[in-house]
Amino acid sequence: MNVVYSSSDLFAEIVAVSIVSLLENCLGERIHIYIINNGIKLENQKKLRTLVEKYDQKLEFLALPDIEKIVGRKISVGRWNISTFGRCFLCSIMPLSIDKMLFIDADTIVRHSLVDIYNMDMGNKAVLGVDDCRGGAYRKNVGLPYAHEYINCGFMLINLKLWRKINVEQQCIDFINDHNGGITYMDQGVLNGVLGKADLIGLISPRYNAQRLYFDFSYNDFIKIRRPAYHYAENEYEEAIKDPIVVHFTTCFITGTRPWNDNDTHPYKNEYLRYKELTPWANAPLWADDRKKGKKIMSFVCQHMPGALMITGISFVHAVLYPMVRNIKMKKRNRRK
Repeated sequence: MNVVYSSSDLFAEIVAVSIVSLLENCLGERIHIYIINNGIKLENQKKLRTLVEKYDQKLEFLALPDIEKIVGRKISVGRWNISTFGRCFLCSIMPLSIDKMLFIDADTIVRHSLVDIYNMDMGNKAVLGVDDCRGGAYRKNVGLPYAHEYINCGFMLINLKLWRKINVEQQCIDFINDHNGGITYMDQGVLNGVLGKADLIGLISPRYNAQRLYFDFSYNDFIKIRRPAYHYAENEYEEAIKDPIVVHFTTCFITGTRPWNDNDTHPYKNEYLRYKELTPWANAPLWADDRKKGKKIMSFVCQHMPGALMITGISFVHAVLYPMVRNIKMKKRNRRK
């Protein structure tokens, strides 16, 4: 089983927790872990290597290419890091011997074996993932029909052989340039735009990518906030909450923190800490809540204002205002071509 992560030095501790959870829940399987290295210090590389070797498994660090040099333009990254675009260049980054792989974000824990999903028949699909439950405007941003599949890229089963065959990398470069380096939700928008247009995306259970919003809101409120063009049935979300296979510690506007923060309240924080105890960072203190003042104020206001009013306001911002602003920005960029 080939499993790929991407990490900076700052997240070395975080990715270690995810790796331990993966290895603990896939005992008896042969796993080759790859980390796309975004500046991880040699000391932390050694810790990660020792950790994986303790389980008699393999770990290999892969170089992150100069994304903007390859694309030939400046890319707008907002609050994210340019390294996230490494997912668009897996054909070049990964060894040619790899035909199939799981890509897992560093900010996750694995709670059950991934053997079944890894061995799943992908049919003619290039990638399998969990729908990101976003409104139709986000599809429009990347040139997809209103109710088309649109996955979250935090957990993906990838047919890398097919990616190479259809030259996904060059298609991503063309897509980025066609959008003048400004894509809603970064590489996620690129991959959905490229693979979705070709009908090469398949959906899997939300249990494989249980995100923070699942736990912070009821199903009905979640749907009201996101106004999704497509969404799973309520029982599928309930299964993802009760017994997720992969927990993805995404941020949420109402809580704002994650389990490595000392004030976080995620329901799976204790499991995260249990896996942390098995890493070389077992005694490392939890991180302080270092969010900027504006984000802390936003969380406070959302927590204390009437629920119905908060949901209505956030829904408008997320499903209408933000994608509309993104569309306006893209039109301006296109006029400057």
